[in-house]
Amino acid sequence: MLEFIGHLHPVIVHLPIGILLLGVLMMVYQHFSKVDLQTPISLAFLVGSISAVLACIAGWILSNSGEYDTVLVQKHQWTGISTAAIGLLAYFLKQYRKLLAILLTVIIVITGHYGGTLTHGENYLFNSNENSKTSQADTLKTESKKITQKISNGSDSLTIEMHNVYKEQIAPLLKLRCYNCHSAIKQKNGLRLDGEAYIKKGGKNGKILVAGNPFKSPIYASLLLPLDDEKHMPPKGKHQLSQNEILIIENWIKSGASFEDIIDTISNKEVANKIADKNILDDPKLKNAKIEIRETKKVAIENNNIKGFENISNLPNPSPISPAIIEDFKQENIILTNIAEGSNFVMANFVNVVPFNKASLQALKNINEQIVVLKLTNLPINDNDIKIVADLKNIKKLNVENTLITDDGMHYVKQLSQLEQLNLYGTNISDEGIIQLASLKNLSVLYLWKTKVTLNGIEQFKKINPKVTIEIGDFKFQKK
Repeated sequence: MLEFIGHLHPVIVHLPIGILLLGVLMMVYQHFSKVDLQTPISLAFLVGSISAVLACIAGWILSNSGEYDTVLVQKHQWTGISTAAIGLLAYFLKQYRKLLAILLTVIIVITGHYGGTLTHGENYLFNSNENSKTSQADTLKTESKKITQKISNGSDSLTIEMHNVYKEQIAPLLKLRCYNCHSAIKQKNGLRLDGEAYIKKGGKNGKILVAGNPFKSPIYASLLLPLDDEKHMPPKGKHQLSQNEILIIENWIKSGASFEDIIDTISNKEVANKIADKNILDDPKLKNAKIEIRETKKVAIENNNIKGFENISNLPNPSPISPAIIEDFKQENIILTNIAEGSNFVMANFVNVVPFNKASLQALKNINEQIVVLKLTNLPINDNDIKIVADLKNIKKLNVENTLITDDGMHYVKQLSQLEQLNLYGTNISDEGIIQLASLKNLSVLYLWKTKVTLNGIEQFKKINPKVTIEIGDFKFQKK
């Protein structure tokens, strides 16, 4: 019961604000119009002060949840109590009412500011509109603190570059989308996301991060839930993450969810081995960094956030897409993205194709050679539409989550001989459908969360194709 009363605070708190300010406005009107409004003004200050007291009680109960910053809560509480007290003084001390009305207006503004900060985060007045219009590329634009160091051994040299995916991409994204409810100011459900230790600790419902497995990490999996689901994050009504922002979090978790600085060795292994006896950590800036010696080509792919295509070299690099075709795709709001520097292979994303025009799928035939990733998430496509996809011979990753495809559509999907990753989340696929996919020799990951597939069906699939990793999202959420 007390918890319910506490949750009424955001509703009750608007009553004293409106009623007390109405009393102040009536005083202003009375001053200029010379109309006697003393009775309604007194009533406004009395009713407003009483409702302010009720709001203070509900707010005090809510603050005991421990989800808010203690210092800021205390400031909000005392300014709220002051609002109620000054309102009562304005009711009783009519001879000082003008001065008290001015003071009351100021204290209401201050109290409202602290309340807004607790609810929406710092700088809520100026950042909300900007954030809603900012593209993913702009929101994640940070000063990349990279250190480059060259080590020479005769004619050979090794160039080392350090970066931190968490600091450069994940932390700015969490700050933009999550800190309002999960930071030092407010810790909804006991969860903070504003630091490594807090993310690793999790919240009242347990761990939120399983390194290497996005679908078992609630910090990621909750982003994929239907918008109306009470466990979906951010909650309905808040600014939602874009597909690209979700992909950034997915790739970070898949790659191990590292919080450390990582050194990329931009060189070939032969050169690296020649100077392996050098102490490359002499520089104190690199002392605690994790070292990863990788081929230049692989580094280029990973720095573009496209994971899982180490074997793309088995396909000859196609010719570039003509400017005319690129312009046609822009007209259809289909996003084309090169998957790696120096490569003509692309990802096609239909996230902005609203309303969806099925005829736009036909345009994919014009980039048959170049397309290796296709995202058709949350679209009303059916089994007949998948016929077109079946003709795209180089597809390696296909996302058709939350679409209308059924087991019949798997007859066409299994024709994608290069397919490595398939996301069927939220579809009507059953055991009959996935068995058809067991013949795909290159398939490595299959996402089946919220489908009709059973554990028995997965076992049968594994008997035929045991090397495929099947994700069914078997993490558990707790009730809030």
